[in-house]
Amino acid sequence: MPPALKGAICPFSFRSMLASLLVLPLGLGQVFSQNEKGREKEIIAFSSGYGVLTFHGDVGKGSLVGAYSYIRSGFSFSIEKYFNKSFSLSLNLMKGKIARDEKASDNLPKLNFESPITQFGFSGTFLINGKNAPPIIPFVSTGVSFLLFDPHGDLLDKNGNAYHYWKDGSIRDLPETGFNYFYAKNIDRDYVYETKLTDSSSNYSRSTLALPLSAGIKMKMTSRLDGNLGLTYNISSSDYLDNRKAPGMDAYLFSSVSLTWHIFALSKKDREEASQLFAEMDKTDSDQDGILDAADGCPGTPKVAKVDAKGCPIDVDADGVADYMDKEKNSKTGVTVDADGMELTKARMKEINKQNNTNASSRKDALSDDFNKKPSAEFMKQVEEMQIEDRKYVTVGKTNNPIPYDLRVADWNKDGFISSDEIAKTIDAFFDGSIIFSVEQVNRLIDFFFEQ
Repeated sequence: MPPALKGAICPFSFRSMLASLLVLPLGLGQVFSQNEKGREKEIIAFSSGYGVLTFHGDVGKGSLVGAYSYIRSGFSFSIEKYFNKSFSLSLNLMKGKIARDEKASDNLPKLNFESPITQFGFSGTFLINGKNAPPIIPFVSTGVSFLLFDPHGDLLDKNGNAYHYWKDGSIRDLPETGFNYFYAKNIDRDYVYETKLTDSSSNYSRSTLALPLSAGIKMKMTSRLDGNLGLTYNISSSDYLDNRKAPGMDAYLFSSVSLTWHIFALSKKDREEASQLFAEMDKTDSDQDGILDAADGCPGTPKVAKVDAKGCPIDVDADGVADYMDKEKNSKTGVTVDADGMELTKARMKEINKQNNTNASSRKDALSDDFNKKPSAEFMKQVEEMQIEDRKYVTVGKTNNPIPYDLRVADWNKDGFISSDEIAKTIDAFFDGSIIFSVEQVNRLIDFFFEQ
C-alpha cells in the first residue's frame, strides 16, 4: 500500500467513501443518459481479460524479494453500458489468487500464504476521448466491489512434516536445538498451500469490501472490437487477506489485457427509415402486371402477357408456351410443340430442319459481325466475377434485374443469373438449332449480361 494511504482508511471513513461512490456513478449515469436521449447506437459491451495479481500487504513487507516474484494469474469479465463516448458503467467479475512469502537474512521462521479471491462489483469509467475518435484512448475508473478470500499457508512438506527454519539457512523436520542437531533431517518446501490460516485472537470474516482504482488505455481495433491494457489497484477494507494483522489495509494489483466487444443496434430514425423502405418495396410492381413484386412468381413478364394470380403468363392449353407467344392456343393435350406453341408433326419437323439447314450459315454470318463487336469471352468472364462479388453485398432497396421472359431459356441452371458460360451454351444451341432463338434475342441476351 502506498505510504500516503497507510492508516488513512478507518472503518467509518471507508464506509462513507463507498456510500459516496455508490451514489456518484448512478447520478452521473442519469445525467449522461438524459444528454444522449434519442440516440440508441450501442446496446451493451462485453469484456473479457487475463492478467497477473501481486499482493501488497503485511506478509513480505520486509522481504529481500519483491512482490513480483510471487505473481498469480487471474481473469476478468464485465458487462458495460456506454452512456456516451466519455462515460460508462459496468458490472465486473474477477477471479484469481494472491500470494506472498518472506525471505530474510535472519533465517527466522518465514511467513507465507496463498489465497483464492473472487471479486465482483460495479465501476464507472471516464474515457479521455478527443473530438476525432483517436485510436488510443486513456481511461480511469473507480467503483466498489465485494471480495471473498481464504488464506492458506505452506506449513508442511509432501510427507506432512512441519517446516523448521534453522539459522544456517536450511529447512529441517525438527526444531533447532543442540540435541536435534544430530537427528534433524533436511527437507524441501513443496510450495503447496495446504493449511488453512486462522488468527487465534480474532475470528475475522473472509469477505470484505474493496475499492478498485483503475487506469489504462483502450485501443480501437475495429468499430466493434477494442483491446485494453489496464492496471487496477484494489484496496480492501480488511487487514487479514494474508492472515496477519498490522497497521493499514491489505491491497493487491491486477495488471491485465482484455478485449471489449460492442453490440450495436439501429437508431430509432434508421429503424423508421428501413420500415418505410420495406413498406414501399411491398407495394412495388416492376413489370406492371398487377401482381406486387413480393408475390410475383414470374417477375419481368412483358406488358402484352396476361398473367395468373401468381404473376406468371397464362398458358391455356398447358403446352409450355405462354398464350402471348402461342401461335396455336388450343394444342392437343400431350403433344410436343415448338417454341411458337405449334404441334411438331412429322411434316412440321421436316420443315424446321430444312429451314435450319438452309439458314444456318446466314444466321452465323448475321451474328458474327455484330457479336465480334462485343467484348471478348475473357472480358465477359471478368465481368461475371465482379457481378457475382457484387451480389454478395446487395443492400436494402437494391434488387437484381429479373431475366426477361423470352430470354429465360438461357438460364440453364435456373439460378436467376446469366453467366458467360450460359451465353456460350445458348449461342451453340442457337447455331445447332436445338433452341428457337433469333439474332436479336442473342444480342439482347449479351446486353442483359452486362446490365444484370
